[in-house]
Amino acid sequence: MLYENPLNTLDGKAYFYQNLSFKKILDFFKTILENDTIYHDNPFIFYRDLHEPLATIDDLRVNYDDLRVNYERLLQNASPLLELSQNTTFKIYRKIYHKSLPLLHAIRRWVKKLGL
Repeated sequence: MLYENPLNTLDGKAYFYQNLSFKKILDFFKTILENDTIYHDNPFIFYRDLHEPLATIDDLRVNYDDLRVNYERLLQNASPLLELSQNTTFKIYRKIYHKSLPLLHAIRRWVKKLGL
């Protein structure tokens, strides 16, 4: 990601890795932290101004908040269904177990009687 960012400028235009110094890298990171912008490469655009951000932190925060709200709403709506499903499944298995108990006792007695 670093090579796609305007670390060096000449006449106001961005250039890559020309006369790159440690101070320029630090200034670059300082600029990113102060401006809250994210620069990244879009393969569908062959020429663009590298000083123009494609996404801002605020947009990402809004998207994250929307996802979190949607997740919480989905979880809230799904929780009663999950509980109902678990309770129903437990009740079905319990009913089957109780209905099959006499058959299981009969099989045990029959196995003991035959000495198997």
